[in-house]
Amino acid sequence: MNKALTYLCALGAAVSGLFTSCTYQSIVTPEKTTPSYVALEVNSGRVLYSSNSNLKRPIGMLTNLATAVVIMDWVKAYKVDMNRLITVPAEAVVWQRTNLLRLRPGDYISVRDALYSALMWDDSACATTLAYACGGSLSSRNPEGAFLTQMNNLARRLGMTSTVFKGTNGAVITQSSARDMALLGMYAINDTDLLAITAQTGCIVTIHTPAGKRSQTIRNNNKLLSGSGHVDGLKVGQSRSAGSCLMVTARRASVKRVNPATGKEATFAQRLLVVMLGMPSSSSRYQETARFLRDGWNAWDAWLPTNDYQDRTKFILLPN
Repeated sequence: MNKALTYLCALGAAVSGLFTSCTYQSIVTPEKTTPSYVALEVNSGRVLYSSNSNLKRPIGMLTNLATAVVIMDWVKAYKVDMNRLITVPAEAVVWQRTNLLRLRPGDYISVRDALYSALMWDDSACATTLAYACGGSLSSRNPEGAFLTQMNNLARRLGMTSTVFKGTNGAVITQSSARDMALLGMYAINDTDLLAITAQTGCIVTIHTPAGKRSQTIRNNNKLLSGSGHVDGLKVGQSRSAGSCLMVTARRASVKRVNPATGKEATFAQRLLVVMLGMPSSSSRYQETARFLRDGWNAWDAWLPTNDYQDRTKFILLPN
């Protein structure tokens, strides 16, 4: 086991152990629709609030984030040009409701633009197109299966014990837990290029068709990006099976405090991660998350000066 994997497994175990002991006053709803959530500080793994964090439930288009993580690892491992044009396979347009760019088999789109649409929107066609491009380099006979294997390998490496990905996009129902998605989120945050994509409030993408090029303006579904809560990325999603889901991160500038363990001044990085699954509506999802961020920072400020904390170096784990 390499150092990167050792670190991730240790952090995952530590976070898992804390999830059961931290609670937060949640919305009172019937048992079947009670939300699951986790709020934590990323650099320390300190869980601030959690509820139903190990409950398995559909995650909707948050699956697209796992797809994007594997793609970005592939891009870096094999030095793939983000401007590379990839072919839209017939399998990508099966779910027309979530084919938001109206792609057709044989169209071309760049890796970068496909990532924008898969992450900023609930776009299943772009996620599948990315999966086939990467998976095709692993298996010409079964590119989607090869890619799905990579997704599930990643889940096992990160300690996502409740998760088995059933498809390469969120249109295929996959069950996970808030705990597992928090582990995925902590890993994804390490990739600054991926985080930068999810931080965009909007962009223009280009689709290359037999009839010529066409452009499409897309706007990020994450409404918290334009607010004042220091939110700078990751993903929101909505589906009939999963309800309203969200994974956001917010960053504040590093601070210098005296470390109680050493008596010396130390630099403390500050980044929150909030995962929320199964919210009854989009508006309640945003309201609760904004509250979590506000109260989370307050809880972090109260804990930080009185506890031993050292910023930890993160590692990027590339696929085999």
